[in-house]
Amino acid sequence: MLKEKNILITGGNSGIGFFATINLLKTKNNLYIPIRSSSRKDQFFLKLQKYFDKNYIEKYLNLIENIDLSNLENVQIIGDYFIQKNIFLDIVILNAGLQYTGSFYPKVSKQGIELTFAVNHLAHFYLVNILIGRINNKKDSRIIITSSDVHDPKSSGGNVGEKAGLNNLRNFKEEITGKYLNFSADKAYKNSKLCNILFAKELAKRLQIQASKIAVITWAPGLVIPNDDLGFFRYSKKFNIMGYLIFSNIAKNILGISENVENAGKLLSEIVFESDFNTNDYLHLSNKLVFYKKHQLLKSDVSEEANKSELALKLWNLSEELCRSFGFVSLNI
Repeated sequence: MLKEKNILITGGNSGIGFFATINLLKTKNNLYIPIRSSSRKDQFFLKLQKYFDKNYIEKYLNLIENIDLSNLENVQIIGDYFIQKNIFLDIVILNAGLQYTGSFYPKVSKQGIELTFAVNHLAHFYLVNILIGRINNKKDSRIIITSSDVHDPKSSGGNVGEKAGLNNLRNFKEEITGKYLNFSADKAYKNSKLCNILFAKELAKRLQIQASKIAVITWAPGLVIPNDDLGFFRYSKKFNIMGYLIFSNIAKNILGISENVENAGKLLSEIVFESDFNTNDYLHLSNKLVFYKKHQLLKSDVSEEANKSELALKLWNLSEELCRSFGFVSLNI
């Protein structure tokens, strides 16, 4: 009999993460999901009970409650949860993400970090550093990060509007901690997805040096437009609801370029178990549009900037510096 796996997924209560959760629960593995509030917990359970009975959910699903991922204090609580319960993980899925394209003004975390960078990158950077000693060092263990092909200015989504570009991190610390000149929420999101890949590549390199068997995988789900109000576009909808509705209708029904959220969630759950991905090399997967309304998950290249190892190291060092500056020093990689 195969041993049950312990799986942590951030952003598991909505969008892609919700449908990944559905598929992962079907496998009868132990699932751990941080969730932000009691109201979201209640909504989550109501949605899950369409698929599973209450006893089944309670057996395999474990919620880490009152977690705002933008707050590093709450990220520390997640780490403490696994340490105190002496739980070792097999899979860590860093899936939570947000964007608020359409806003002219930045949102900030409790630590004063621009919110897109705080949630999409820094929270996950710190979480992996806390948990790395709690991830089983086995060939089928893996860290999976949901990124996006918009990190690449040459991609079909990345070349629309503001383009990703970290400018070798010149003035970047100032840009994410209060000097919001010429702020662009669109660029902030694309840069956060570039940071995901740079972080993953540097993480994979460090784990290889330690002879670790843990695989590091980034993946791009394609343009996914969730149906619920807790999903990825929840902030953007508020700023321009008509623009969002027109955009989503064109993308889904006319151009046929969007992926449905159920399929994207299923893909994420498949990445968890696919034996072909048992590698200690870094791997990037992209859910490519191959035909009208048809996608295929393929091993893919990342952008030229994402391939800069010196930039990946600089981002890692900056991320450490930011965590330490707020008193968060459990940096173990």
